[in-house]
Amino acid sequence: MKKLLIAMTTLALVSLMPSLSIAGESDTCKGCHNGSVAPSVDTLKSKFKTADELVAGAKNSKNDMMKPIQADEAKLKAAAAEIMK
Repeated sequence: MKKLLIAMTTLALVSLMPSLSIAGESDTCKGCHNGSVAPSVDTLKSKFKTADELVAGAKNSKNDMMKPIQADEAKLKAAAAEIMK
């Protein structure tokens, strides 16, 4: 019984470990905003002067790939703040 308990505890810890490493919000953006699929992060920094302008630009984008991101304003603001650092 002790071995089973230790095995289950170890399995639980190993399965939860990946969720403990949380990437930055802007890492989500870098997948597409690399210069080939969408404007690079550096281009966004030069185009928009503040994080609020970047959020407004993201919300006004007509690209279908931006639709899921546009729905989460908190994530947009966090990513914009990280990008504009």
